[in-house]
Amino acid sequence: MLIGIDTGFGHTKYAFRNKDGGFKLGKFPSVLALTDEVIDEFNKNIFLFNGQSYYIGDIALKQDLKRIKEVNTYKELEKYAPLLIGKTLQLENLSPQKIEVITLGLAPAHINQVENFRKKISSFSLNKKDYSFKKTLIIPQGFGATIALKYFWKEQDKKEYDNYIVIDIGFNTIDTIIIYDREIDKSRLNENNSFEKRGVVRIAEMMQNHIREHFNKEITLKEALAVILCGEYKLRGQIHQLNKVVTDFKNSYTKDTMLFLEQKYGNEFDKLDAICFVGGGGYFINKEYASSIQTFKNSEYFNAIGNLITSEERK
Repeated sequence: MLIGIDTGFGHTKYAFRNKDGGFKLGKFPSVLALTDEVIDEFNKNIFLFNGQSYYIGDIALKQDLKRIKEVNTYKELEKYAPLLIGKTLQLENLSPQKIEVITLGLAPAHINQVENFRKKISSFSLNKKDYSFKKTLIIPQGFGATIALKYFWKEQDKKEYDNYIVIDIGFNTIDTIIIYDREIDKSRLNENNSFEKRGVVRIAEMMQNHIREHFNKEITLKEALAVILCGEYKLRGQIHQLNKVVTDFKNSYTKDTMLFLEQKYGNEFDKLDAICFVGGGGYFINKEYASSIQTFKNSEYFNAIGNLITSEERK
């Protein structure tokens, strides 16, 4: 059994092959909530980790704001990644003992933490059961998405650009991969091309402020992201349509992001064939902003798919 997991700060995405050889994809919010419930065989919503019980995913978002634990920083990711992996396996009824290779991505901004991260996720205890994987691989965030992009172009008989840049927008970071002559420039896979607090968190903060100003309510960043994704805010049973607000935020985020990238890569943009936005944040980019911008369907899963392909290549 081979699997690719993208433990993103916004959502955890995963990919593995189904019986027909196609991709089985899934996701859930990377959110936890403390609970005093105890684990039992009939309640699969409870996860016991390091002496504390947690809810994970959608059910965690429904808990009291004070009990919610968001995954917004590397330290929080390192601490809670075992829970996100455990939730992934539980959702698909996968046994850790049957997994030969598991591959995850880590932003180049956290490149110095690779070995610590690998140690944390390679072996841990969850719900009083030991999880240990035969082979655990960590690759740069965005690298997997680029592998997936190349894979789909080949599968669909589409011509790959000769020179292009992949902009992987996650919840926290923007990670960039530069391709010259269809080869990834691995010398650029470093912290200088990985930018914290430039991801979807910026548009989530816009919505968080909007809810505070117009409804006098405090919501988490992940709740704000959920509002953006569905275009509405539900408060005490009443639904407030926010599609126009979301569109304005997306346009603002596109402009802000492109101006930032122009400062970093403007000279290179002039020589590239395309600017390819991937990751969950790719959905928030208005491709009409510039003719060189390319966005893709289901791009939020590209890192998970590329991580799976890496598992297959290195098994």
